[in-house]
Amino acid sequence: MANWRKYDDLHIGQTFPDEPAVYAVDAATILKFRSICADALIDGTPMDAAVESAPPMLAAAYIRPSQAPLRSPPGGVHAKQSFRFLHPVRAGDVLSTRLEIIEKYERKGRCYLVCETRSTNQDGAQVTVGRIVSIWGNDNE
Repeated sequence: MANWRKYDDLHIGQTFPDEPAVYAVDAATILKFRSICADALIDGTPMDAAVESAPPMLAAAYIRPSQAPLRSPPGGVHAKQSFRFLHPVRAGDVLSTRLEIIEKYERKGRCYLVCETRSTNQDGAQVTVGRIVSIWGNDNE
């Protein structure tokens, strides 16, 4: 039997992982991410090398450890994703993220899962809230 979860075993309000996923943000990660998305903005202003804040879309990386425990089967589709950025992320921050299933539905024979991620820094300040909509892969094999 495969090691992925069955869609029917997931329920609204369920959270992942059991303990918040932790991601340490360091200067090297910020610089690498900046090189990938050099035109990123912070509050509508282009970043420059002197800014110690991480590019906002680093959120796509630091939430990943909270998604892995879902163990979705192959063939799923990442349908939509959005973030609300609430507090700057800086080098040296240690972020904790939990994912919660907030909605499940079926449309045109496909199973959809809507999840929300909440990330806080080491001081307890909420830095991002994200929403991910995915089409669950075939878990009948």
